[in-house]
Amino acid sequence: MTRSAVWSIALACALASGGSQAVTTVIYRCTDAAGAVTFQNGKACPAGHTQERRVVEMATPMPAFVSPPAAPVAAPQVPLISRLPAAEPVTARKDDDAPDPPPALFACRVFDNSTYWREDDTPPLRCRPMQTVGIGGLPGMEAGQACEQVADVCEAVPADALCSTWETRVREAEFRWRYAQGRAQDPLRLEYEQLFTTWRDSSCGPAGDAASAQNQRGTDAR
Repeated sequence: MTRSAVWSIALACALASGGSQAVTTVIYRCTDAAGAVTFQNGKACPAGHTQERRVVEMATPMPAFVSPPAAPVAAPQVPLISRLPAAEPVTARKDDDAPDPPPALFACRVFDNSTYWREDDTPPLRCRPMQTVGIGGLPGMEAGQACEQVADVCEAVPADALCSTWETRVREAEFRWRYAQGRAQDPLRLEYEQLFTTWRDSSCGPAGDAASAQNQRGTDAR
């Protein structure tokens, strides 16, 4: 190994071990009487050694990387249904002064047995995977992929269960939004706000409870 290469290795070690506040360091090349060479960082060679001294300029250390704080979850423009006072189960009221009932709901089942709610009974078609076979009639032998168009099976939610189903739907929307990550948060928050507002302003929500109580107080007064 050449002398310049040895110096390079010594300088690299000195740079790696330098303090965070230091801007220069001194390297000593020490050769004893037998010709053995050692390098010392910041300390002169012992007596009887031939000494070479070099001052090394050290770059200012780069600041440690600090990851940016996670973006806070945007607060919805409506209250959290999970924090509203618990209320007795109700059915949609039909008083003249009561708010309108919420939209009808349909409970739909997907081919994989997962379920969801929608406000009409015409869900879009889905592509259900079909098992295909390849050479020799065995599945998976470069058999390709195929699917068939199927529709979810939807049934109307009974009238006496409409209020409780709407409340469950809103609670599930809040859960999906609050535990979403990244870019999925905003659309899910907007979905929650819309569902909550529909439920709240209907005869099933707190507005419906208030209207019913007001009507009852008027009846008692008469």
